[in-house]
Formats: sequence, structure tokens, C-alpha cells
Amino acid sequence: MAVLLPVALFTAGCDVSHGGETAGEGAENGLTFERQDIADHSGDVKLVGDIDGDGRLDFVLGGFPEDPLSWWRWPDLRQTTIASARVEFTTDGVLVDVDGDSDFDIVTADGPEGVNVVWFENPRPNKDPVDGQSWKRREIGAAGGWGKDIKAADFDRDGLMDIVVRAPDELLIFFQDRPGGWSPVVLSNVTLGEEGMAIGDIDGDGDVDLVLCGEWAQNPSSAAARYPTRWKGYRIGSFNPAFKAVVVDLDQDGGSDILTSSSEHTADIAWFEPVGGPTGNWVRHIIQPSVAGAHTLQAADMDRDGDVDVITGQMHQTNERNLAIHFNLDGRGTRWARQILDDTGLHNGVVADMEGDGDFDIYGSNWAGNPPARHWMNRLDPPRPFRRIDRWSYHRITNAHVRSFGLAFADIDGDGRTDVVSGPFWYRQPAARWDAQWQQMLLGEGVDAVAALDIDGDGREEVIAQRGGGDMLKFVWLKAMGATVDRFQEHAIGEVPAASHDLGSQGHALAQIIAGGRPELAVSSGGGVFYFEVPAEPTARWPRTNICTDGSDEGIAFADIDADGLLDLAATTGDAKEVVWWRNPGAAPHSWHRRVIAQVPEMVYPDRVSAGDLDGDGRPDIVVTEENGIEKDARAYWWRNPGAGSAGWERRQVASRGSLNSLEIADMDGNGRLDITMAEHRGALRLSIWHNVGGGRFIEQLVGEGHESHLGARAIDLDGDGDLDLVSIAWDAAGAIHVWRNNAIDEMSSTNELGRVRR
Repeated sequence: MAVLLPVALFTAGCDVSHGGETAGEGAENGLTFERQDIADHSGDVKLVGDIDGDGRLDFVLGGFPEDPLSWWRWPDLRQTTIASARVEFTTDGVLVDVDGDSDFDIVTADGPEGVNVVWFENPRPNKDPVDGQSWKRREIGAAGGWGKDIKAADFDRDGLMDIVVRAPDELLIFFQDRPGGWSPVVLSNVTLGEEGMAIGDIDGDGDVDLVLCGEWAQNPSSAAARYPTRWKGYRIGSFNPAFKAVVVDLDQDGGSDILTSSSEHTADIAWFEPVGGPTGNWVRHIIQPSVAGAHTLQAADMDRDGDVDVITGQMHQTNERNLAIHFNLDGRGTRWARQILDDTGLHNGVVADMEGDGDFDIYGSNWAGNPPARHWMNRLDPPRPFRRIDRWSYHRITNAHVRSFGLAFADIDGDGRTDVVSGPFWYRQPAARWDAQWQQMLLGEGVDAVAALDIDGDGREEVIAQRGGGDMLKFVWLKAMGATVDRFQEHAIGEVPAASHDLGSQGHALAQIIAGGRPELAVSSGGGVFYFEVPAEPTARWPRTNICTDGSDEGIAFADIDADGLLDLAATTGDAKEVVWWRNPGAAPHSWHRRVIAQVPEMVYPDRVSAGDLDGDGRPDIVVTEENGIEKDARAYWWRNPGAGSAGWERRQVASRGSLNSLEIADMDGNGRLDITMAEHRGALRLSIWHNVGGGRFIEQLVGEGHESHLGARAIDLDGDGDLDLVSIAWDAAGAIHVWRNNAIDEMSSTNELGRVRR
């Protein structure tokens, strides 16, 4: 039975580089895939081809003896068992017409000892290949151990297909002398690594070359291919020793590029471009950094926009287990967007047009002993255009900031430009270019600005700040004084129990908790979550209410979770590692009812919390990110609101990467759907937007990397041009305040159809 997957729900990490043109329809809107379990079967050799000659593609799969080599006829998925392995059918294999009778035979390897490179002869045209007994096992030769990375090509151009195989310590080409007769040749002067190999015409001379670990071997052509010393190696660049590789033209320049990943370890998804010809230098381009166990690596035009996209699948024993499409946004391989399709893992998957409907599908399973076999059918959605925002410029507005937990925005000096407020300073936005540092102005000694609000009704926002130290955390508001705004008058708001950090609270929000009047100031602390009401006379003490005592002093969010017209609180519970919401009682302010959304014991510290309607059902959903203080494995989840705040919140993973201490939900691309922005405190220091393409599906866009964000990634139209920019403060490198300026409006103003520039 087919299971409809709301794909890219389990989003985890995708990148768009900078420059170039707008994306094609698939990348703009996401692709929908229908996942179907084919059989309770698994294995390492996975192939797709027309086995029975009916013009439709069939599946081949084989693994352990209990998962024998079989093929499944499309579309009824009838299974035919061909043979059992002595030990295990190896990773890889190939469908090729070995004997020249115009049908596909199966080449693979079936054991670690003796003759282990074999081919199974397709009984067509004399017998029906659904008769498993009619398939004949034929020997090719011994590979001296496990044979894998099996490919087929006519290397010597004699009209007969040859087989190239990777063994643990050597590379062999079995040249076919006559139908069924083989001569092995060992290429000893090549760099192998642990595993991996690809074939393709690298130099454009019409014969098939080899891609090995960081180098390519040039086929000397014709009969000379049988002489190992005639094969000449050329350096490509650094490969992971356990690699996958594909020869493909990613930049559409008519020449061969080389795409790589790590099959067993962690490495970048990257491609190499020849500069000055394939025998010269190769330039490396990163598609996605630091991906573990990407044993599936394929290339195809998944969104039918005329260029080649990249498909990757991580093995199921990795933390992410992501199956993903990397959309080639500019057709030149310099800008990429990744859509996560599933998080079940995939080993050595295959991409092919299974249904013959003009789009590419995905087939495979996890390695032997880990069923089921599956396919993912591409349902290529009709386009729903939105504004592409993949043109950003980075600015550092200061190098003289200090550690702080607050970041806010206001026109402090009344010049019509939005200024940045953080820590004990405010930063005046210059009238000219942003390249120069913004003027740093002191707010007050020992304060950390966390919010801005027109408190006294004079039409200009005042600054709200916290002051740590001691047993109590104090809050004050600061009113600008003087024509040059060079001093501030301080007024007390109130105090709460001290937070776990001396600097103060890491959770604060302005929200209309009580109907009418100005928004309330909510803060998290060592005593739970509190809110302060702005009194009629704001210089008086502000009334304080304790919503809960067990909320952590990390992130908080307010949203009408139960649709009763009142804003409820969403937060986490620190050491208890729960995601919880508290129902706003309205007229009874001291009886907020606690309801658990989920437990997250795997999170080191549940950190940032945000709320918004992510799936378009009218109900606010909850997003939580993890702080783990390290460079990997920090998780971000979102929970789908089941309605009326009832039980049964469904969890979906958004990402896993370095410590995620920054989170924002906002409509970044102006399409009416809320997007998720997150950034890293540790790790590659990436800041990315997960574009909401509807139905709970997301595509990630890398905005920048190499700049730390701690309680940052805040969305604000800082330059007043109608789109949202992003601002971050830092902790490890606290002197910097980072701004990513969104140049979408400027770049697109010259196009007639916003966001639909076509190649």
C-alpha cells in the first residue's frame, strides 16, 4: 500500500550558495514524493532496468542468502528469485548486455573467496525471465577478496562489454575476449583509497576513463587499454578514502565534472571542475559540508528545469539518515538548495524514471539485513511562485561589542532609520553605506538591552534592559535624553529570581498577554517565567505575575495555542527536558494550566523556542532547538499542533548540526507562509533559512557561514526596503555584530515577473 509522505518535513540541512539566477520550479516550491514499500527485502546490490523487454523499468535487489538476488516486475511488483548468495551479494552491480543478445544481464559479486565476480544470464528471448530457474550463473573471475564498485564499459572498443571491479587492494578490469571468456588485468599504478570508483569519458575522446581516489586514470584507448602501464593518472583533488563519485556535467559547459561524497565516513558533498582541461587543475566546489555516510550519490534533473540536480542518501546508522535533493539553482553548480525527502536512510539508492512520466524517481533500501525495499515516486507539484531571496551581502557593524543576551531594534535617535540595541550599547545606523562600522553609543553601565517599546506614549521607543548579579535579576527601562541621544534616564521595572547565568535571562518577549493596553514584558529566570504589566504611570513599579515555576531560563514564545483568543506560553523545562505549554486563564492570572507537548531526553539543553503556523492549518506549531555546545548533532524539531491544544503533537525534525542557539520564525520570502531561520553557535557557523513551501515541507537556503550566532538570526527590515534582513550577536567571538542584508528587492526590481527569471 502506498504511503503518501509529506516530504521535506524531516528537513535537516541544505545550502544555497551566493550569486547566479533564480531557482527552477522544483526548487522554488519543493517536490512531493509518494513512498511505497515494495517488499520486506533488503540487500547491497540495487539496480533498475527493463528486465523483461516490455519497455518499463524493473527493480533488482540482492543481499544475504535469506534475501536472494531477485527482480520485481513493474508495475505489478511480482518478485522473481534468481539466486542466493554464498555469503552476501556485494555492494554495487550493473545491468548490462554481457552476451550481446539485446537484453539486460546482471553482473555482481557473491562472496569473499574463490570466483566471486559473476553474471546472471537473462533467459530472454527464449524463456520468460519470470522463471527464476532459467537464469544461469556465469563466472567472470576472482577479485582476491570482496569485489565491489562494479561497472561495465567497452574499455578496449572491441564491441564486447568489459567489467571493472574494486577489490580491497587492487583494481581489476576483466576484458571480455569472446562471449563468456575473460582476461583480468590489474591496474597497479592507481590510488584506491578504501572504496569507491566511477567511470566516464573525462577527456572527451570517446572512450571510458576511471575516477579513483582523488585522481582519474586516462584510458589509452583501443587495444592499449589492456596494458596497465599505458593508463596515465591525473590529480583531481582530495577525496575521502571511502568515497562515492559520479561523472556528470554539473555546470553545463559541455565537459565532464566529478561529483563526490563519503560513503562510510563524513565529508563534504562536493564537485570538481576542470580548469584548462582535465589534465590540468581541478577546482573544488562544496554543495553541502560535512555529511556522514552519503552512500547514495546520484545526479539527475529532478525538477525538470533543464539542469542537473544532486541526490544524496545517508545510511540508516547515521544520525540524520536523510534522503535529499540538492537543486542546482543557477545551472552552473554555484548555488544550491536542499530539500529533505525522508529520514529513513538509504544505501546505494538508484534514480530513474520508473513510471515513464517524464520525471525522476528514487529506488532502494538500506544495506543487507535492513528491509524494506522502497521507491519514492516524484509527483512534481505545479508551481507556486514566491520571491527568491538568495542574494545577501554580509556586514559587520562593529568589532567592539561585548557578551550579551539581548538584541532589539528601534529608531533611537528619531532619524527614520532603525538602529540596533544590544548589551550596554545602541548602534546608530549610518545614512551612507553599511560598510563602515556603525557608531557605538552607551546606554548605561552594567545593563543588557533585551527589548524596545514605546512605554510612555511619546511616539518613540524606549529600551528595556536587564541587570544581572546577586540573587535577583533586575529589569529597567531607559529613556533617551538630549538632542544627540548621548545619555539615558533609567527607571525601575521590577525584579525576578536570578537566572542560571550571571549575565541574566536568555528568554524574553513582548506579548499581549492581557487583552488591551501595551504589550507585557515576559522573562524566563531561575524562578520560572514571569511577566510585567506596563502601569498607567510607567515610572512606577510594574505589576508582576509568575506564570510557572518550572520553565527554564532559556527561550520562551507566546501564541494562541488553543484558539480561545488568548496568548498562551510555550517553553521548555530545563533538566526535565520537556516541551510544555501553559494555558492563559484570562481572568484568573495565577492559574496557568500546564500541558506537556513532548519529552526530549536526547537534547543536552532545549534552548530556543518559537511558535507559528507552519503547516497552514490555522494553528500555531512549536519549534525547539538544542544547545549542545559542540560542532555537530544539535537537533531542531517542530511539533504539529493537533488542535485545541489536545494531546498527540506530532514531532518532525528540521535539522541536525552544530549547537543551535539562534532561532526565528518569520515570512522571509513574502509568500504568506512562515519560514524557519536558524544559526549555529558552534560548528561551521552556518545561518540558514528553511523556506516553507507548504504542507509542512521545507527547503533550506544557506545565507552565510563562518560567523557565529548566539541568540541571533533575528529578522528585521533594517534598511527599510521592504524585505527582512538578519542580525546576529555572538558569544565566543562577542566583539562582532553580524548583519546579512537581503538584496532581493534590489536584484529583482529589473525583472518583469518578480522571482521568475528563467534560464
